[in-house]
Amino acid sequence: MRNSKSLIIILFILLAGGVYLHKLVSSYQDLEQKKIQAKLEKTHSDAIIRASAGINVYATIVASIKSYTKNTTAFPTEEELQSYLNDLLNEIKFNDSIIVSYIDKNHVFKYVIAPDAIDPAGLKGVSAKEFLDQNRIDELEQLMTSEDIRLFTPINLREGWVGFPFDFTVFDKEKNALGYIAPIINVKYLLDYFYNYENNHEFAHKFIVKDDYDLTREVLYNNTTVFNKNLDPEYYKNFKIAEDEFIYSNINVFGLDLKIGSAFKNRPEASNTLAYLGYLWYFIICLAILTIFYQYFKNKTLNKNLKSANTELEKSLFKIQTLIKEIHHRVKNNMQMISGILTLQQEESNDKNVVSALEQSKSRIHSMALVHEKLYGSVSLKDIKTKEYTEQLLDFVEQIISVKDLDIEKTITIDEDLIFDGDTTSNLGLIMNELVTNSFKHAFKLDKKNTLDITILKENDHYVLVYSDNGPGLPENYNFEESESLGMQLVLILADQLNGEMKYTNKEKSTFKVYFKPIEISFSE
Repeated sequence: MRNSKSLIIILFILLAGGVYLHKLVSSYQDLEQKKIQAKLEKTHSDAIIRASAGINVYATIVASIKSYTKNTTAFPTEEELQSYLNDLLNEIKFNDSIIVSYIDKNHVFKYVIAPDAIDPAGLKGVSAKEFLDQNRIDELEQLMTSEDIRLFTPINLREGWVGFPFDFTVFDKEKNALGYIAPIINVKYLLDYFYNYENNHEFAHKFIVKDDYDLTREVLYNNTTVFNKNLDPEYYKNFKIAEDEFIYSNINVFGLDLKIGSAFKNRPEASNTLAYLGYLWYFIICLAILTIFYQYFKNKTLNKNLKSANTELEKSLFKIQTLIKEIHHRVKNNMQMISGILTLQQEESNDKNVVSALEQSKSRIHSMALVHEKLYGSVSLKDIKTKEYTEQLLDFVEQIISVKDLDIEKTITIDEDLIFDGDTTSNLGLIMNELVTNSFKHAFKLDKKNTLDITILKENDHYVLVYSDNGPGLPENYNFEESESLGMQLVLILADQLNGEMKYTNKEKSTFKVYFKPIEISFSE
């Protein structure tokens, strides 16, 4: 139940984190879109400002021509007007196409002046009524009643370019209208302000006159005759741009409304890389958290099961230990019972040899019973402290077979921490029992100070039991292998069981050395 609650809490936190991450990603993408839109708006605004600068140049040209014709003492000739035009253009460094026409009240061309030619298209003497519609003629008639400068809709000129007609009326000294002058300036000069700047290759621009006519730098699309064979490569219809991607501004130029739109040729999309990386990392984190959660509760359940199993094992181990202790205790008791029976047998016999044999058997049985007593009292139920066992074994042998007033100096040199298993200790105990019994019978005397030394030490990968007394010792050529002594035969057998051998010297003391290795497999394990 607690695991389910924890899982629900973690899932809720992860879900909340996912929602928050999604909001962050959405905010980031919205911000990127706003940056993109801000870039478009800035580009559009900069282009409008630049175009306004171009319009000011137009206004300067037209206003200067009007002032010149108005303030001269006599109306200028074609050559005088051309000369003034060239001086004017040089002053403002205007290097684009321009045509200035003087047209009389009947709409007949009188002057047609370009900076480098007179009447390049052969319009002199031609009536404008031949190629202008009646609406335009009416507008020109209306113009000749005022002194305003009027910008008319662009036209495709026979000279091969698109022009902006700026018209204003000219009067004589008596304020009578003589006609009008129409400076026509190249549209390309103005529209180039939208393209001649850095990063223009990203943007397309739309120029609409009177909401109907598409204006480009080369051609005006208004169903009139087109004389220019060049097409504007930046015409917005060359690119697949949706209408809603344009932003628009309107500028008024001498009474003519010009609608200008700007858009990306290929609108950049906000990069999704960061979003994908964010979602990927969050997925990895979620997966890691859920995996950790799963492993945690799996381990928790496993630990709980292990704890329960350990409890059961501890109970079982305690029962086993109790049973083993009981076995050692009963074996020891049985051996003591056997020893007691041998004691009764001793009391019934008058034969010294029988009594001595029974006494030796009791000593041997006790050395083995003492092993089980020590195992019963040990924590591990398999290890016995060797020095403590040796001391108790010597005390028992001395009690059984000691002669009264016998002076014995015992020296036991064994490390307090040296321990052996039950099998090894049992074999060592029987060996020491035989050697100590032999010393009491043959080496120790009442009329001298007797010594007994027992040492166990480690040499390389084996141990050495060194037993010595100050008795006369065995004969020089004593053969252990052919000895009829049960004790000596038993010592040899036990040394072999310990994977060792026995050596004897009788130089300074009678010394037995038993080289041995602990038994690897013990009955106590």
